[in-house]
Amino acid sequence: MFMTSTSPQLPITAPIATGRAVRIDLGPSSRHVKPDGRSREDTQSTFDLQFSRCRKLLQFLALRILRCDEEADQAVKNCRLTASCNPPAFTTDGAFKSWFVRILIDEATLMLRNRQTSPANPSR
Repeated sequence: MFMTSTSPQLPITAPIATGRAVRIDLGPSSRHVKPDGRSREDTQSTFDLQFSRCRKLLQFLALRILRCDEEADQAVKNCRLTASCNPPAFTTDGAFKSWFVRILIDEATLMLRNRQTSPANPSR
């Protein structure tokens, strides 16, 4: 009978031909580790932390560009969705902030363009 563990820190006990169990320590699992050595969970928590730190700035910029609270909220949500698809492994807060701001400006500009070309919504 094989006993396995889902945690990479726990050893696996496996029978051998002699009938006694041998402990095999696999070490850290490489399935959930990104190439830079951080796990997906670490990357996601870093991403969430960085985004929450920048949220006020992003909201302010979106409101200045779009001049509408609902559209500004939607632009920030779109920014988060776009950024969360492939979060980078930046090491500084400034790099994250400038990356988020660039994505937000692109999202807000796209929303402005759609607003101006939409026949149901006359331009302001």
